[in-house]
Amino acid sequence: MTTTMRLPFLAFAFVTAAFGQVASAEQLVGNVNGGGGPIAKSTVTLWAAGEGAPTKLSETSTGDDGAFRFEFDIQKAGGDVLYLTARGGEPKTGGSQGAHPAIALMATLGTIAPKEVTVNELTTMASVWTGAQFLKGETLSGHALGLKIASGNVPNLGDLATGGLGPVIQDPLNSTQTTSLATLNTLGGLLSGCITRVQTDACERLFQASTPPGGAAPTDTLTAAQAIALHPWNGPEKLFALLDHFYPAQDGPGSRTVPFRPYLLFAPGTWTIALRYAGGGLSGLGGIGIDGDGDAWAANNQMAGSQSTMYGGIGGTLSELAPNGRPISPMTTGYTGGGVDFPGWGLTVAGDGKVWVTSITGRTIPVFDKTGKPLSPPTGYNPNGQLGGMQGINTTPRRGCMGAGFKQEPDRPPAESRSGPGAYPVPHRRRQARRRHLPGEGTVPRRGRSARPHPGFQR
Repeated sequence: MTTTMRLPFLAFAFVTAAFGQVASAEQLVGNVNGGGGPIAKSTVTLWAAGEGAPTKLSETSTGDDGAFRFEFDIQKAGGDVLYLTARGGEPKTGGSQGAHPAIALMATLGTIAPKEVTVNELTTMASVWTGAQFLKGETLSGHALGLKIASGNVPNLGDLATGGLGPVIQDPLNSTQTTSLATLNTLGGLLSGCITRVQTDACERLFQASTPPGGAAPTDTLTAAQAIALHPWNGPEKLFALLDHFYPAQDGPGSRTVPFRPYLLFAPGTWTIALRYAGGGLSGLGGIGIDGDGDAWAANNQMAGSQSTMYGGIGGTLSELAPNGRPISPMTTGYTGGGVDFPGWGLTVAGDGKVWVTSITGRTIPVFDKTGKPLSPPTGYNPNGQLGGMQGINTTPRRGCMGAGFKQEPDRPPAESRSGPGAYPVPHRRRQARRRHLPGEGTVPRRGRSARPHPGFQR
């Protein structure tokens, strides 16, 4: 009787274990390219990066077409950030010159692996510039949130599937108003020059020009990229001069035969790659704060799309952007309510995640939760009506609030009578700075007397 009861259970356990192994196995396919062509016989390794040494999940080599394919156990990753490295190989672009040990490329994938990926110069640049503080050679490690933020910004610079440019660096804010796009392409072209050995001394010159002050010279394209990212101010003209050596211009500066266009026409001041973000109600940005998840909260002086000026108009709101720049708050209005109106520069994120802002026009202090929902009443907080045009704000460890603002002088008419309802305070009028301690969810001790929480701040 006992035997007949155990056999089905053992069989069930075996089947469950077998299916568990199959369910945790994932397949990843991709290509390793350099100079616009495949790199054969390159060693491709998949890693999982966390706070300690990265875990090797799988390894394979590329075929003659630069393609690779392998399976890996996703459970071994443990939710860490995945990344690929590709070392060595034989680039097909530039003629067959045999194995090239100075090739080292990278692609940071995030916590979820895509079905297909291309590892090339642009994915290397995107991965290095976003994760430079966590990267040493091919070892990526660091705080979980930091690695997550870094990997989340890689697709903004490079398309992991195609190896082309990412959507954010190509949008109008970045492609036409900054040099970040041309900077990324220029550096990608310099790495490509070494990979394809466009000149016999290409790698030697790249490593020499990217050697950090007092540091060792790079030995491959990945460490060269890291040296540039960590020392963007280090003789940028030396690296830029390599562009002419690698890709001489036949008919003017725009005629270079480079793998990535557009490229820089003039030497930059630094090799910094910065991105601009918009949306979520951002307009007339004032104060800014970062919460525990890495989201950026911003106080807007005006509402997006309005004809507001500093003398009057539609007051501003509150915006929230994810660490990769994706707008979380509503696109035009941002977060509203809670008495927020022209926050100015006053914004702080408390330890409990609540966002405290000021209201210059409303002369109140509004409070929002992590989701952008107002916790303060529609008129905001104004203990006994004593607040003036509020500006700076901060919270205390005891969850109190400290604010700094302006008080209207008694002999001056209120702002509404000067410029109409809802007008902003006129800057050239004299004001008296006022600093107040405002009780929050806790209490703020006052000198010589016991602290009492204000009833208006209870939630």
